[in-house]
Amino acid sequence: MIKRLLPLMLMLLTVIAAPSQAAIEMLTVKLVKLTKTGRVTPGLEEVAAIIQRNLPYSGCEQIDQKACVLPANATLTFHDSYEMKLHSQEAGLSVTITQKRRLLISTRITLKAETPVIIGGFFAETKGAKHIFVFQSSQ
Repeated sequence: MIKRLLPLMLMLLTVIAAPSQAAIEMLTVKLVKLTKTGRVTPGLEEVAAIIQRNLPYSGCEQIDQKACVLPANATLTFHDSYEMKLHSQEAGLSVTITQKRRLLISTRITLKAETPVIIGGFFAETKGAKHIFVFQSSQ
């Protein structure tokens, strides 16, 4: 009886002792509207500080948010007919943004955990406002 249970017990020990699966890396992309005056959406304080140091905008309002798993090979759709194609490459993440099938930008970015990357300056529906996309990876 013990001889029969020994292989089963060894197999169970192997499964229990096996290292857990690596944490999944996620990419979050936020569509944000910048305005000359206005509020800052909670969670965007760091982005607002970067914008306020470099551009004449103080309002930073989140309009939409999407996420995907990295490495990415995804198409994300956002409010106001934005479409974003993401493709992971060895040297970073290829990003192509269109709006109503019109190419706005095609670029490559390098992501660092918990550090936002900002792309944009696209015209928004509100006079004087701009849209930006904020990319942030996390595990």
